[in-house]
Amino acid sequence: MEKESTSRRELWTKSTIHKLFRIDATQRTIVNAEERGEIPKAERVPYGERLSARKWRLDQLPEIGTRFGFLKHPKHRHVICVYTAKGGVLKTTFTFNLARALALNGIRTAIVGLDSQCSVTDHILGTREIQTLDQFEPVPGLFHLIKDHINPSEIIKKTDLPTLDIVPETVELIALESHIRERTKREEVLQNELLPHLENYSVIIFDTPPSWNLLIMNALTASNHLISPIGCDLGSFQALTTNLSTVTDFGKAMDLDWDTFVLLPTLLASTKLSTQILHAYIQKYTGKVTAASIRRAVKGEESLALRESVFEYDPTSPLAEDYYSAVGEIWGQIIESEKRRGD
Repeated sequence: MEKESTSRRELWTKSTIHKLFRIDATQRTIVNAEERGEIPKAERVPYGERLSARKWRLDQLPEIGTRFGFLKHPKHRHVICVYTAKGGVLKTTFTFNLARALALNGIRTAIVGLDSQCSVTDHILGTREIQTLDQFEPVPGLFHLIKDHINPSEIIKKTDLPTLDIVPETVELIALESHIRERTKREEVLQNELLPHLENYSVIIFDTPPSWNLLIMNALTASNHLISPIGCDLGSFQALTTNLSTVTDFGKAMDLDWDTFVLLPTLLASTKLSTQILHAYIQKYTGKVTAASIRRAVKGEESLALRESVFEYDPTSPLAEDYYSAVGEIWGQIIESEKRRGD
């Protein structure tokens, strides 16, 4: 992929934009759209003595994605829970890539982090280095919104994409769970006291920890779509039946009817065992397992190190192909659910 540097502040050429959005037309189409005012004006960056190249900033990509994107815009708000009880299956990595894909396509998206390990927050915002104690500033989070009723603007953080915000994780998530436990209708606290503050977003994504707790129950109750990454490894295979029973039993007890409930195979390796596990998933959970799967690949770690989605990092790589297919398939099911509801 053509890139000016490894910095997040790089400029994007019509060639890199063409690859990112997989535009089914020549690069001249992008130029024509700019000249007609359908997408933002590019900067003219000189090269040589008399020539210049069109280059767009990262924060302009969502407007370009609205015109040329590979994901359809929804008619109504969708709340997604990404959950699996097994750790190390690319759950947070998928959440990160899904959210950036939606945002790059011009769809206003908010991530709500529920893991006290702060994994998705680190991916999105990075980790701030603290050298001395006087540099430390406490950050308010969901606990303060629910318990102290602070202004939501104090906990919602902007990102490098104008269409992507995050409610970051804080260490008080543990205290929040204890606080919720004492409430009536304790499984509905996030639905009733968080979601009303996020009405301006088309998509809200809960990223959950690999466990089973009251915050996860709240995320499942508040969501109308459930995505569960399942690793194509022996540990994930052995744990899946029990983990799914926990989720489905909770759904029945709470009378939940998710519009979409999909299992996404991840960590697919080029081994006989991994392939057998994938086929076993498909046979046992027919209709729930996606046709797309995510392979093991170093590029996933490389892109996270730069806080980029795989779409931005290398859209022509085999791993990016996996994510284009998986995100496209799952988002297609979510959009199709609007039709089933008569929207």
